[in-house]
Amino acid sequence: MKIDTTVNNIPSLTWNWLKMNHAELKIDSDLKNKTNISISKLEKGITFEKNAEKYLSKITPIECGMGKKVSTILDENNVVPSALIVDAQNKIEKPVIINFDCKDKACSLSSQIISAKKNSEITVIMNFNSDKKASGLQIVQTKLYAEQNAKIHLVTVNLLGKNYIHLNDIGAHTEENAFIEVTQIELGANKTYTGVSANLKEYESRFKSDTAYYCRDNQALDMNYLCTHNGRKTDCQMMVYGTLKDTASKTYRGTIDFKNGCQGATGNEQEETLLLTPTVVNKSIPVILCDEEDVAGEHGATLGKLSNEILFYMNAHGISKEAAEKIMCQAKISRVTQMIPDEKTRENISKYIEEAFNE
Repeated sequence: MKIDTTVNNIPSLTWNWLKMNHAELKIDSDLKNKTNISISKLEKGITFEKNAEKYLSKITPIECGMGKKVSTILDENNVVPSALIVDAQNKIEKPVIINFDCKDKACSLSSQIISAKKNSEITVIMNFNSDKKASGLQIVQTKLYAEQNAKIHLVTVNLLGKNYIHLNDIGAHTEENAFIEVTQIELGANKTYTGVSANLKEYESRFKSDTAYYCRDNQALDMNYLCTHNGRKTDCQMMVYGTLKDTASKTYRGTIDFKNGCQGATGNEQEETLLLTPTVVNKSIPVILCDEEDVAGEHGATLGKLSNEILFYMNAHGISKEAAEKIMCQAKISRVTQMIPDEKTRENISKYIEEAFNE
């Protein structure tokens, strides 16, 4: 498989010399091994469709955060989307867990839609795992469709090996008073590209995203988040918490787009980045686009190293600089992992972080 394209294109272009308008994606791979994908037992009220092409053709098209190029890659490789559909009035209490057991030198391409009918609720957890030193390619695209008064919570956890390339493409569409929440943990893979696009289409629909990451060695993380407000009194909250170490790099693009007619809409995006070494590369570009007067939008980015005052306080209580960095990094990730309603998943994340700091 050969890929030479751009992904994560920012909606509003900035200066070219900043090199943040998009991410370059170049892959030349002949990987043959397969990835094992397993799904937990489905409760009554959930329908699984192995081929969801007909279903997708009947609903409003959903755009994903990484752009149309990812969809083209999946189409060219004949990837057939599957679907999890929650029946109307059904509130599924137990999370549906999908495990991606990514083998060494494996290529995995998958596409799915999670659809919640009127007044229904569902949580889906996607775990991406492999051996620590494994290499491979994984491309996964997930579309979320929440009908009136429905709720969808998607959790994605990246614990892939240090030589993997990981693409996580997400799109969301909400109807009246619907709520979609996306929780992401990005810890593994050598190169990770993730994009989330949410269309708040109808009155009082909401979107919330929380992302935590820890990048070390020469890891690269590229993110593109876009929330488009079309409906009146819609609301979005996008939060990113992370730590960079060694020669790791991270790019964050976050855009809140208030369209004409979204009166009373509100949006907030905030990013916190902890820099542990002077050799990391951090790029952040929070953006608010506005074509409507009666809206309220906030954005901001906070970055820096641990202050001498904090280190002095920690040292006075017998905590070394290395231990203090670990504590602060874990605290950022814990803010997000506590939102994951599955104890085993939270334990796996904690174990991965512990091993990462002991490498």
